[in-house]
Amino acid sequence: MKPGFWCAAAFALVGTLGWQSVNVAAITNPPVRIAGLDAHDNSASASLLGQFRTNISAWLWVHADLYLHNGVHMRPITDGESKAGVSVEDAAKDGKEKLHEESLVTVVPPANRDFRGIFGDVERSVSSWQDMHQHAHNEPEQCLPMYRLMTWLDPQFIEGWTTGAMVFARDRSPGGTNRSMEFLNEGLRANPDSVDLLTELGYMTYTRKKAPLDAIPWLEKARDLGFSHRDTLPENERSALENTYRWLALCYRDTDQPNEVRRVTTEGLKVFSDDKVLDSLLRHAGEKGGNGATVAEGLRTGN
Repeated sequence: MKPGFWCAAAFALVGTLGWQSVNVAAITNPPVRIAGLDAHDNSASASLLGQFRTNISAWLWVHADLYLHNGVHMRPITDGESKAGVSVEDAAKDGKEKLHEESLVTVVPPANRDFRGIFGDVERSVSSWQDMHQHAHNEPEQCLPMYRLMTWLDPQFIEGWTTGAMVFARDRSPGGTNRSMEFLNEGLRANPDSVDLLTELGYMTYTRKKAPLDAIPWLEKARDLGFSHRDTLPENERSALENTYRWLALCYRDTDQPNEVRRVTTEGLKVFSDDKVLDSLLRHAGEKGGNGATVAEGLRTGN
């Protein structure tokens, strides 16, 4: 037979097998609790194919971040630098600064805190380094294909889902909100125990759809999952849990349920004792017929 026949037959076979493989995806690639890029680097149990996929998604993540920051390598500021008074290189208030919640500094330090002297000057002159105080971002929508691809390659990469959804949500029309929530729901199907994804869905429902009652089930599920795993949550999920308590308390406040506000804020302050938002919400709930101020003071002093 002609070579073209065998080529067409091979493609048909691959297509058939690929279609049928969807049915076994849940067994061969089960959801795994992952702590962002640290898990990409350190997961000893990953298969060779899994390592390839997660390494590619991490590579895409890094390059998306480089594009957003005009080619300048950035990193979160350390606790030691923060205590030493190192100046944070915050983004300009242009609507794109919410793409990263953490405080950032450049990987290559500025001259005033670079001990390398002339060697540091050389690196800054030959690299893409620049003073990033009040820095601007490139258009994040250009990175949407990267977020789409990294989540296809590694469905357990939570940051890919949440950041991609944030980019979709920059379009504040109902269409942009719906696309953002569809993306988050797709991520949740692959990661049903993610506090971060559940919280983002609750946040979008509350703030964009203006439906606090509809947001409560998302946030209650996130609270229940997060509180039960509070001692083992990775950093991004623990940070999401703190936001869960805040948004959930606000939803109960806006639906005139002060007893629920007190319940949620009291529990939240047991986990995040220094959270001023929860403290304030508890005190205001006390003004509606409870002892919120007394409870808040007791939690602070440990009594």
